[in-house]
Amino acid sequence: MTSNQEPLLEERRASLHAVLESKEFSRAPALGKLLRYLCEKTFEGRVHEIKEFSIATEVYGRGETFGEKRDSVVRVEVSRLRKRLVNYYSSEGAHQTLRIVIPPGTYQPEFVPFTAPLTAPGEAPPEPKPHRRRVWIGASICGGLLLLLPALYLGNRGKPVPPPVPRTTTTNLVAPILPAKPVRILAGSSTERSVDRFGAEWVSDRYFVGGEQNHWQFGGKEMGVPVRTIRWAPDQLYFRSFRFGSFSYRIPLPAGKYDLKLYFSEVIFLPSEFGDGVENRRIFDVNANGKPLLTSFDIAADAGGANTACIRAFTGVSPVDGFLTLDFRPILSGAWLNAIEILPNDTGKPLPIRIVTRNANVTDHAGKLWEIDRYYNGGRQLSDGELVSGSGDPELFLWQRYGSFTYRFPVPPGRYTLRLLFAETFFGPNNRGKGGLGSRIFNVYSGGTTLLKRFEIFREAGERRAVEKVFRGLAPNAQGRIDVSFEAVVQYPLVNALELTPE
Repeated sequence: MTSNQEPLLEERRASLHAVLESKEFSRAPALGKLLRYLCEKTFEGRVHEIKEFSIATEVYGRGETFGEKRDSVVRVEVSRLRKRLVNYYSSEGAHQTLRIVIPPGTYQPEFVPFTAPLTAPGEAPPEPKPHRRRVWIGASICGGLLLLLPALYLGNRGKPVPPPVPRTTTTNLVAPILPAKPVRILAGSSTERSVDRFGAEWVSDRYFVGGEQNHWQFGGKEMGVPVRTIRWAPDQLYFRSFRFGSFSYRIPLPAGKYDLKLYFSEVIFLPSEFGDGVENRRIFDVNANGKPLLTSFDIAADAGGANTACIRAFTGVSPVDGFLTLDFRPILSGAWLNAIEILPNDTGKPLPIRIVTRNANVTDHAGKLWEIDRYYNGGRQLSDGELVSGSGDPELFLWQRYGSFTYRFPVPPGRYTLRLLFAETFFGPNNRGKGGLGSRIFNVYSGGTTLLKRFEIFREAGERRAVEKVFRGLAPNAQGRIDVSFEAVVQYPLVNALELTPE
């Protein structure tokens, strides 16, 4: 099979998953960890970080004094990984149509549509050597057939030749139903394909009728798109373009259930120098398949100000006659949209949110994906480089967000369970911050409710030991968010990972 189209992120992830779940790699977990690291860096668009030093320190735990010339661990292990990939694709992975290849001279994996059997780098495919006994048997059969052909011809003269029996192959069977795929559209964008910092692929504006692309009318003048930095934005990419006015989208979708996210930001109307806000300057309705989705919607009021991301999430959305129709109808000023994200979800409940406070995805021991840090405002990322005990997934605790910060989770209506993961890796007798009890104290709030009061990680678990706190029955506010705020009492609050699951 050949293809000129670059494989989608979901296809590349499926290819990696197939390799890691194989018997070939279950017997070599260290090589599986190396392959996952290389592929995740590629998915995230951080291929510039795939270097021998970073692999040695992040995968094999080498220190800052690692020297490439005197320690060849990375070169040796990547060579072993190449050979094991060849073994996999020549046996149990022979049916895979998208294959992972690490070319010689580089550590960056490539996802290559299958065209020929894989061989070790630099080697030609081996010539099959026929067995002598099989050759002799084959020659004898051929000779016997040659002797029988005249007799068959003479015995069948004058008889009608039966029509050939059609061969049944898999192509004669019912074509498989292709699974639904995510749809991500940047409203107003003319860039055919964009990749965000999480490795997700977004396409240019399409399926719309009406509205204006990246410019707006005000006071009889046509204005260009303002360039703003948007607070609370998971990625600024989502807010660099927009569609404005009165417009609709008719997006083709396979039958099924989907989660829908709509991205908005108010960048036109700004606060006055006297401190007045921008409420009631832009109002519009949003309908999905003719039914109200957002009524008298005010972006700035919903987000809490201008130049602020507003993400509204919905679940259980289904196409009608093969299309999802979204109508944006102005009430005051023009309707506004920055991006649309549609994710297949037939579970009957919203997709869970799992975040690890680092710039790399982590798959836990249960196979659950914890994604790159997002939905936050404030604070900073940091790693003390300490492994913790008390958890089957110590990688979830390697990094932290600390300081004064809040997370805003856009979720559909319902009840949710929040799980917060902590570990004290800075303060403590054996940590570099020294101290102990009373060194770090903080509060955690959500929706006006105190979740943790004067919380001390060290008092709960000691140093370098995991602790988790679980809170049930959380509901989103009127703006469709569950906010989780961290407030300092003594030193900085921190969190290592957060999980929000529907109940």
